Amino acid sequence: MKHLVLAMLLMSVCVSAKTPKLNITLKHDSAGEQKRKEQIERLAEKYDLAKYTITRDIVIDQQAANHSSPVLTQNLRFLDNDDRALSAYVHEQAHWLLMEHHRGQAREMLPELIRLYPNIDIKPPYGDGRQGSSYMHLVVLMLEWHALEDLLGDARARAVMEFKRQDHYKELYATVMVHRQEMESFLQRYGVKW
Repeated sequence: MKHLVLAMLLMSVCVSAKTPKLNITLKHDSAGEQKRKEQIERLAEKYDLAKYTITRDIVIDQQAANHSSPVLTQNLRFLDNDDRALSAYVHEQAHWLLMEHHRGQAREMLPELIRLYPNIDIKPPYGDGRQGSSYMHLVVLMLEWHALEDLLGDARARAVMEFKRQDHYKELYATVMVHRQEMESFLQRYGVKW
């Protein structure tokens, strides 16, 4: 009987995925950066982020804007809100997903996105100021939304998306939210998913 219980425990451990160990570096080793590191590690323990972790190398830099490349970098924004902090994590990982698995498709996706949504205002805070990256953000935002729904559920995911729609990339978040069905079809055509 003991062997059966042990075997079942081992099987459950082997079957369930777990967030891989993250390599987190602090740029300034400040108290805020340490808090962000603790927050990310806590979220990685609470949620199974294996599917949403493309790169394990993360820099916390209190003076930087969040960005994905060359190293995924997170700032101190959303220290007081785990759902929004999680969204920042999966957002930057979504960029990595596109870089690692769909790099060649961007040339095909971009003109189609511009044709689908020709009048998007790309000036900050509505976009990022550049046409190509603003339009490709539509794909990133859909991936972000999918991840949040999976991790937090529909209502909490929508609350994060609604907040961001009023905060930054306003036109991009609005486009994704208003045209969700069309964006879902777009992602399916290109095989873009976590």
